[in-house]
Amino acid sequence: MENGNLLFYFFIIFTTAKILGELSVRLKMPAIIGEIAAGVLLGPYVLGVVSTSNHVLMSFSEIGVVFLMFYVGLEIRVKDLFAVGRTAILVGILGVIFPLVMGLGAMLTLGYEMVESLFIATAIMATSVGISVKVLQELGLIKHKVASIILGAAVLDDIIALTVLALVKGLAQKQFDVVEFVLLVIESLVFVGFLTLWGPRLARRTRRSVERLNIPEAPFVVSVILCLGLAELADVIGLAAIIGAFMAGIMIDELAGVYDLESKVKYVNEFLLPFFFVMMGAHLNPRAFLSPNLLFLTLFITLIAVVSKMAGAYIGCLNEDRRTRFQTGVCMIPRGEVGIIVGLVGIRLATISLDMYTVVLGMSLLTTIIAPPLVVMAFRGRRRGRPSKTSN
Repeated sequence: MENGNLLFYFFIIFTTAKILGELSVRLKMPAIIGEIAAGVLLGPYVLGVVSTSNHVLMSFSEIGVVFLMFYVGLEIRVKDLFAVGRTAILVGILGVIFPLVMGLGAMLTLGYEMVESLFIATAIMATSVGISVKVLQELGLIKHKVASIILGAAVLDDIIALTVLALVKGLAQKQFDVVEFVLLVIESLVFVGFLTLWGPRLARRTRRSVERLNIPEAPFVVSVILCLGLAELADVIGLAAIIGAFMAGIMIDELAGVYDLESKVKYVNEFLLPFFFVMMGAHLNPRAFLSPNLLFLTLFITLIAVVSKMAGAYIGCLNEDRRTRFQTGVCMIPRGEVGIIVGLVGIRLATISLDMYTVVLGMSLLTTIIAPPLVVMAFRGRRRGRPSKTSN
């Protein structure tokens, strides 16, 4: 790709996303709805301006969601996660069990094979909270108690879902490695546990060393290096890169206010994040749903994905009031890029058909599209920026 072409893509994607995002806000909807619509419009199935096989644009979009989760980590304190630890763990575990059981049961009932059914069930397990978090951020509710619950649950969700994906992938290839599987589980737990418990202490101890560096905006530069480094480490381990980015934010959240890191990362997000939502929308082929059978299956799987995740979250929050339970359930709906990743793995292994990949893709995007309006509705009447300690 020539530099001129790359600049054109950056220009057209960013401009279209912002224009449709503005239109979406004027229609009383979250901006990301417009940004996803921009992706559908520019994608290969409508105008054909943007290709999902463009590795540069796809990689750039992934950096966008990495920085979103880094920003969220800067906003959330470890003590807030511990305060809702039990609830988050229950929501995370039940939010995996319900979709897995209901998804697998539905696919087997419809007559699909076990491995293909397992891929579909796995695709509806993990939660992509980046979408819900973006809406909460727009509403000024990122410090709300529910935000801490869904973030803690989502980390656990992703660990379990990606572990199950490794298991299903091994079954599909008929070469499941028990040792490798156990190592993945141990590495994931050690990675998250160590950074949660010891990360903030390490950040405090290295503060003076960072300040002595002769690099302009050294704290910001080092924080970006930490974000990208932990994102890559998480990816190497077998976790999602966004978990590493989130943990980087958690690690230095106590120093964020000292160096005004939140506002600096926020501006980076304003540029990068639209690319993520546009490229997600670009995957959707509206014409694929002209087939009644495919449309029915997509809507059916989407319904299971929504109901199962909300049920798991609702039961996991039984010690909370009814409104908090509903808010948590709604925020756990989006599947986003996680579902797409599972579908891509299934396609590469020739385990699921192209039609079934379209169903997974449709489910991922539909849950991403319907979640923002539901989140806005669930939090209607909440005061902007209300602290989590007094929120319900």
